[in-house]
Amino acid sequence: MRAATRFAMVLGLGAALAGECAPAFAAQPYEGFWASTKKDCRDQDSANRMSIEGGNRLYWYETHCRASEITADGKLGWKMRLACEGEGEKFRSNPRVSIAADGKLVMDNGPVGRDKRQTYVRCEIPKEAPKSR
Repeated sequence: MRAATRFAMVLGLGAALAGECAPAFAAQPYEGFWASTKKDCRDQDSANRMSIEGGNRLYWYETHCRASEITADGKLGWKMRLACEGEGEKFRSNPRVSIAADGKLVMDNGPVGRDKRQTYVRCEIPKEAPKSR
């Protein structure tokens, strides 16, 4: 779990324990773990996996980007301006991300991949089993 995610969880838990309302962090529909195939979802070393966290941070195998501007483009579409870093290079990208009717994430003009369009399936993250005492 990334430090920012742990920090947000601790903040929310602390506020709940103090009897306060925790801040609402509305997750965007495109947030989560994605991969080219379900098989890639299960392979933690796959170069075909991606995660989108906090609404503006995108991570691939050797590339990470931060969105400085996200604008709605249709009901389930967004245009983004990304500042990226990967394999020792810094670069910019202006992709369009959308959620298709079948639930797949479609990225046009993305910063990684050989094709102008990548399609990803949502990866189910298994919940941790309770630890025995």
